[in-house]
Amino acid sequence: MRSIILNEITKTWSYKTFRVIILLHFILFFLVVLVTSRLNITIPGISTDNLYYFPNIWEFFPWIASWFNLLLAILIIVMTGNEFTYRTFRQHVVDGFSRSDLLKGKAFMILMIAIYSFLMVLLFSLIFGFIFTPDYSDGAFISKSYILLVYFVQAVAYMSFGFLLAVVFRNTALAIVLFFLYRLIIEPVIRLFFPARLRQFFPIKVISNLTPTPEFLAISSGNQDVGNGPGSLNLREIGILAEDLPVYLNLLLAIGYTSIFIGLAYMLLKKRNL
Repeated sequence: MRSIILNEITKTWSYKTFRVIILLHFILFFLVVLVTSRLNITIPGISTDNLYYFPNIWEFFPWIASWFNLLLAILIIVMTGNEFTYRTFRQHVVDGFSRSDLLKGKAFMILMIAIYSFLMVLLFSLIFGFIFTPDYSDGAFISKSYILLVYFVQAVAYMSFGFLLAVVFRNTALAIVLFFLYRLIIEPVIRLFFPARLRQFFPIKVISNLTPTPEFLAISSGNQDVGNGPGSLNLREIGILAEDLPVYLNLLLAIGYTSIFIGLAYMLLKKRNL
């Protein structure tokens, strides 16, 4: 296992595209959170600064980071596509690696990239949270911090789906195009033919709902409990946003879909010529 990991790390770090996409991912996330932190919109009873207070920031930053999971998925597609383009998968098998070793290597990199993204969001959440939060002595510091772990699962799920597409089509450009088509058009169109209660169980819907759109009105007003009573500012209560599945169910479904993606990719790696 150690040789698999060392081989994967050496190979991955040698890809210029890997370093470029990771750097781009980091810079884009930093710029978005920095710029939005300077756009303080304040009207009577509402302030966007509240988005950067603990515990709201644990909800807000993973949601922003979820936009850039698409970059991480593209990164995995590019890395896997290169394995087929340059015949490195085949060479690894010739060198004595099994096909399950090939899968373990890519699974390891998916986890490492997800850990990097998790730590990035954690770091910026702590920095901005401590800067903006006027008082975090009442436990607000850790409240909702579990969302970071949910975000980690989401990052792994998106990259696993990208890995599956790369293994299925063995063409980087085609896999990237189909990733975006499925994410933005194909699945949303298919969902329209199903009852509303079933639409939330489709894979991309499940994965994207792990970090749902924050309740901006409630958070900005400084009263997240307002959605429980008359005059609610809760966007889901007033029908602007759809109701989501419970977090635990969404999480279990996402883990299940991720397992299916990886399992299908492994089956294809075993049966196909490399």
